[in-house]
Amino acid sequence: MMKSLIIALFALYSASAISAIQIESSRVIYSGENKSASLTLHNASQKNYIIQTWLDEDSDKPGKEMVVTPPIMKVKPDQSAVLRFIYSGKGLPADRESVYWINVQEIPPRASEPNVMQLAIRTRLKLFYRPVGMKAKLDEQIGQLTLTKSSEALVVSNPGPLHISLSQLIIKTPQGKEQKITAPMIAPFGSETIPFPKGSRVVGLTYINDYGGVADVKMH
Repeated sequence: MMKSLIIALFALYSASAISAIQIESSRVIYSGENKSASLTLHNASQKNYIIQTWLDEDSDKPGKEMVVTPPIMKVKPDQSAVLRFIYSGKGLPADRESVYWINVQEIPPRASEPNVMQLAIRTRLKLFYRPVGMKAKLDEQIGQLTLTKSSEALVVSNPGPLHISLSQLIIKTPQGKEQKITAPMIAPFGSETIPFPKGSRVVGLTYINDYGGVADVKMH
């Protein structure tokens, strides 16, 4: 009896954890040539949902230079809504891309039955702001990455003005086996140090492109 109850509760929790609000993209690219950038949300449920949205800087501090509107709204069943992101025009560097976290918090309606657990699911995705006049392209900047090996670490340096969201490094060990290593996002003109098996070499990598897809790069 107890086992059946646990299974039933787990199934209920799993079903409830499915987000009712669908987001059209996994990231937003905001060109400074435009007055704003947008993101479409869709309520795929049969209930009204309240959506609260705010921006954080990469350090989880509220972003002051960028605003999102509307910060709170109601989305009816099977309806869509548009969020707009607007840069104030001051405060962000002109020589490099800036990044923010978009927080989309869905607030479910009050449960019609007692003893029903309601989950307020929050989704986070990145907004990249590219200042006016920036001509850099992500697929070209990938080729400019430099990899410097030490005894048991690899330093990945990004000499360009765009963030590079690496996904994985594909390495080949001295024994000839291929392995995949999780890799971080590299900030503009920055570098990251990654633990690296001694004697191995990098034969490829994957990164997240502007459309949120995973792109492969072979290395020689």
